[in-house]
Amino acid sequence: MTNRSRPLAGLIAAAALALASPLVMAQGMGQQGQQEGGANPQMEMQQLQQTLAETQQQAIENNPDLERKGEELENLVLDKMEQAGYQPRQDLETLEGAEERLRDPDLSAEERQQVIQSEDVQQAQMNLQEAQQAVAQDEEIISAQESLREDLMAAMREENPDIDDIIARLETLQQEMQQGGSPGMAPPQ
Repeated sequence: MTNRSRPLAGLIAAAALALASPLVMAQGMGQQGQQEGGANPQMEMQQLQQTLAETQQQAIENNPDLERKGEELENLVLDKMEQAGYQPRQDLETLEGAEERLRDPDLSAEERQQVIQSEDVQQAQMNLQEAQQAVAQDEEIISAQESLREDLMAAMREENPDIDDIIARLETLQQEMQQGGSPGMAPPQ
């Protein structure tokens, strides 16, 4: 295997999976809030997300065991996908090749679009989504994700003792936006 930034990318992906509920939902709701014109909640959401992402990155950088554990989780997931009949490593190679092409500063916007919309890239993305769904309920993966999530949260708490409050606030904002209300406003009586 070639030496590239894949282990860190894999760890970040594994960590993102481990923190999926507060972070991903909050990001999605943040985008929705932006469309609805909620400027203050949107700004707060973005600031909280940035703090969360920076804390996560710092925790990973300062804890080499997290990187090892993330790599183990990534390999477990890939192995389980292969056992389920998929070829995730091949699909990842396709996506990494496309990502490499997209880094070319001389690529025009049209050429970038062609890379992104190419049949092999689209198929690789679809294959990986299907493979992910196929192993999503695997107990060994769930256990490894939970273990990584717990270790990551402990490391993040060391970096930022307020991280639990930040996540709770993100979840609150997300719930308020889902309900269609503006955060901080009193409910109608």
